[in-house]
Amino acid sequence: MLDRNNQNQVSEEVIHSVERIINLGVADINYLIELASQNKRKRIRYCSHKNPSEKVHEMFIVHPNGAYVRPHKHINKIESMLVLRGEVDYVVFNDDGSIFKVIPMGDLKSGKVFYNSLREQVFHTLLIRTEWLVFVEITKGPFSKKDTEFASWSPNENDFSGRKTFMERVSFDAGKFIND
Repeated sequence: MLDRNNQNQVSEEVIHSVERIINLGVADINYLIELASQNKRKRIRYCSHKNPSEKVHEMFIVHPNGAYVRPHKHINKIESMLVLRGEVDYVVFNDDGSIFKVIPMGDLKSGKVFYNSLREQVFHTLLIRTEWLVFVEITKGPFSKKDTEFASWSPNENDFSGRKTFMERVSFDAGKFIND
């Protein structure tokens, strides 16, 4: 169970644990969804690592349906994802922005792929298909913004009109890709 009094709230979206032993259950996932629902972007990231300089980063992440995850790739890092609740299409792009692969993912009950490990530097994004997506992400630390490269062919986070059009196109293309 998360000790709600023993954590480091870094921002409205990021919490770092200060516990030595971390246990999470269904009530904790519901609590994280509740926290996410109360902030502007409706997201929360609960980090089991104490600070960004640690060598391993394990994060419980909550995103709402419609969240824009700008296509990006990680430089010299492996990124693994384990879906705990919800469904998502994990979209991998070629460097030119065309879709390379779509991985329909869901929790264990869904019968879909529930674990994905991206072991090369390729652009990717998420198309969230349920009200909430809760997943674990594991990657190498320490965290540095320079280790993430955003796709030049994708709209900036603040370009609301551009990202809506972009995500509609990606969703349409991803649907065709899955059905082919």
